[in-house]
Formats: sequence, structure tokens, C-alpha cells
Amino acid sequence: MVSASKVEGEYSLLSKNSPLDQPEGVKTHLYHLSAGHGNDSLKSFACSEQGGPILLDTILLSQWDNFAWKGHLDYDVTACQLKVIEGGINFVGQLNNKWNSFSPKEYDELFESFSSLKPNSMKSYEGLLFCIAQGEKERPEVAPLASPPKDGLLLIANAYPVEYGHIFLVPTTVNQLSCYWDERMFRLATKIASEVNNAAFRVFFDSGTPVVSGRKFFQACYFANPLPVESASTVVVYDGNARLDILVSETVDYPLKALVFTSNNLKAIAHVVSEICISLHDNTTAYSLLISNNGTKVFLFPQVKNLVTGCFLSAWECGGYFVYHTKSEFDNASETEISNRMASASVQDGAFEDLKHLCCAIAARSC
Repeated sequence: MVSASKVEGEYSLLSKNSPLDQPEGVKTHLYHLSAGHGNDSLKSFACSEQGGPILLDTILLSQWDNFAWKGHLDYDVTACQLKVIEGGINFVGQLNNKWNSFSPKEYDELFESFSSLKPNSMKSYEGLLFCIAQGEKERPEVAPLASPPKDGLLLIANAYPVEYGHIFLVPTTVNQLSCYWDERMFRLATKIASEVNNAAFRVFFDSGTPVVSGRKFFQACYFANPLPVESASTVVVYDGNARLDILVSETVDYPLKALVFTSNNLKAIAHVVSEICISLHDNTTAYSLLISNNGTKVFLFPQVKNLVTGCFLSAWECGGYFVYHTKSEFDNASETEISNRMASASVQDGAFEDLKHLCCAIAARSC
């Protein structure tokens, strides 16, 4: 269980029982990331005092707890039964008969209002927690927002959470070049993971998720323990760019093929992964992303569609975390069944080798 703490001092933070006000019109509070996250630095100024709680993490958890306290969640995800599935990989299963793959489509009207800047009552959008954008000052700031920023991410609570703190991160405006991918938004997502600065916080992206109002969106939530893929062994594929300090590896002895990008340079990791994602999209290859380790590690899972279900694995399923709707499915879950399911979604060896060569080429020319 991840808990929130109230921060005292120069920041005006409100507790669970005192939610951020959302006045009439398209308004919400805006969190400006510290300028230390504007380029390559990982240095965070987002704590109230030395060793104190992290500002962004505290606001996010407080706002999500307030949303839950008001009764907007369909269920208490912290009460769902969990188990580690017997075997060497330690897959995790959750029993949850109420979960569904909810998307923020019900917020279409809200997104359209942000795009057109038309006034609209916020009373129907309790799930809108706040907005995050890049700041220009050394320390982070929280400020009222009269009109949405052009390059921000809306944080919206998921009423059907997979885990504690489950949110959607949705761009405030549509990228004029493509509604499919925006490197700026991906970079912002990695910076958010860095400034949250909580090892339990993971960000996800699924290329197969339907577009909402012309927007692709990220998701994020808190996992108390490392996901199985994060504990998987890896071998280095590329480490030749000393200036960018980026390392590309592949997982071994894991049933779903995956590439792992590691770097303390957030700008570099966002650029390299973005270039690869655009190439995958151009080749109609589906994939999922997992951002972990405070934004410094990105897992890329290329996929093929399951011929039986007609679906792709979600990013948390790629990571080894599965939700079961019935007690019998939960009780009968096995490492063999999950491994077969993941292997059926994995790309062929030849395609994966081509992807590794592509990754090396993109990382090399980014120096």
C-alpha cells in the first residue's frame, strides 16, 4: 500500500478532505515541473525539505485518495486478492470481478472544450485531478489554470483501477502533425516519472489503445513490488553512445520479447524510444511501453495480435501482472498458461532481430 503525506512549508498542498477547487469553466490546477527536468538533469527540487516527501507524489496521491474518498471508484482495488503465481518468473495475479478496460472516452466533451477553450462546467469531471506542464523555474510550482497549456498532460483518475493511484495522462491538445505520437508528450511523461520520484510509480503506453478525441494517452499507477519483467535477466545490445549515456538491452528467459532502454539522460531516452516507436507505427507493429525506475528505464514490448482473443496484451500484462475476473481463473492461473499466452503475442525471431538492429542504428545516429 502506498500512502500520501501532507507537505508543510512554502507549498500550498491540501489534504484528502480539502480537494483542489475546480471553479466553473475549463480550469484546473497546474503543476509546473522544475526546470531541472527541462533537459537532461535528474536533479529534483520537488521536496519540501531535505529528506521530506516529494511534492508531485504527495499531490497526486492526495488527489487520487480524495477521488476515492468521494466514492467515485467502482471498487477498492487495495482490497482485491493478490497472489504470486508459482514458478521461477513470479507472475502476479489479481482477482477482480469488477475490473474492465475502461478508457477516458467519457471525457470527450472535456477534451473538446480544452481544444476550443469553450467554457464548460467542471462538475461532471470529478476525475480530473490536475494538469502538469514543463516549468521554467528552479523549483516546481502549483498554480490555478485559467486556460489549458498547449503542451500539458491532464491527470484523470481511472474509476476502474488496476492498482492504487491508477490515472490517465492525456495531452491537453492534439499534436497537429499526428494524433498518434508526440515526442514532447513522451518526454513529459518520463519527466513526471522522475519528479514523482517514487519507485512504486510506473507509466504505461499501449499503441493498440483506441484514440480518445484525437489523443493517444498514457496510464500510470503504483505497484508496491517490482514487476516480474523488471527482475528478468538482460543482455546488452548496444552501449556505444557514451555522450548520451544510453544502454539498450534485451530480456532473456522471459516469455515475451522485450528491449530495455536505460539512461539518466531523460531527453536522450525519450528521443531514441520515440524514433523507434514511430518506425514501429510506420510498419504497423503494435507495442507497449513501461516506464520505470523514476523515468530512467523504458521497456519496449513489440507484439502481434492474439489470434484467439483478437487482442494485444496490456503494458502491465507485458510486465507480468494479470487481472482475473473469476475465482476459478484466478485459482487455476499458472506460469505455463501465462507464458504460453505471452509467447503467442511475441514477435518472430527475425522481426525482433531487425528491431534490435534498428535500435542500435537510431541510438548511434543520435550521438
